[in-house]
Amino acid sequence: MPSDDSGNHGSSTEDVVASVTSAVRARRSTRAFLRDKPVPLELIEDILDTARRAPSGGNCQPWHLYVTAGAARDALVAAFKQPGALPSAAPAEYKVYPPNDVAPPTYAARRRKVAYGMWELMGVDRKDTAARTTAALRNFDFFGAPVGIIVTVDRACDRNGWGHVGMLLQTICLLAQERGLATCMQEAWGNLGSVVYRALDIPSTEVIWCGLALGYADPSQRVNTLRTEREPLKAFVRFSGFPPAGATASKL
Repeated sequence: MPSDDSGNHGSSTEDVVASVTSAVRARRSTRAFLRDKPVPLELIEDILDTARRAPSGGNCQPWHLYVTAGAARDALVAAFKQPGALPSAAPAEYKVYPPNDVAPPTYAARRRKVAYGMWELMGVDRKDTAARTTAALRNFDFFGAPVGIIVTVDRACDRNGWGHVGMLLQTICLLAQERGLATCMQEAWGNLGSVVYRALDIPSTEVIWCGLALGYADPSQRVNTLRTEREPLKAFVRFSGFPPAGATASKL
């Protein structure tokens, strides 16, 4: 059901905070979906209609979503698999990760840990290149999700505008989580040359950022138990101007 533009749906502040907190803590990147359990269009529209309230500087809203299911989803997947669909050296439209020579050394270590944990849960030997490739190619079937979304950004935008679209994506994922759905944001769908642009008739004024798999998680697949670690607050937060810990107003 579409929402009004006020953002007020009759919930108390406590209810909203509890709901958001639960969704943030529960959300994860799901890599195995129930392919034969469709997501009703009305439910998707409800999620996206609410998500459009995501913050956007200057209210520019530089985002576009191409939502596919059924035959349209299958045609997109098939387009990727066509011989010669991908050029041997498609020019990158953006850097997914910074080059190793300039990236903080923690990036590579974190990425390896996620990959090793994922492969272990998939039963993939990390030394088996063929098995790793097969696992990676599941990205392009949206990990079996019945709904595949391609996310684009207005090409005119610089990095700030991409941040707006990131806030939309997180909002979609949290709303999906609240409604019992699972998601996976997939950078793999970017930088594929013209194949996705052609398949979905995406104009040249937009740049493909990523895909978003949406559906119901397959509870039988161990890979869906993967939980990545996060750094403690002290590693990335600096507080200034607050009273010392344990101080009371009367002592200030």
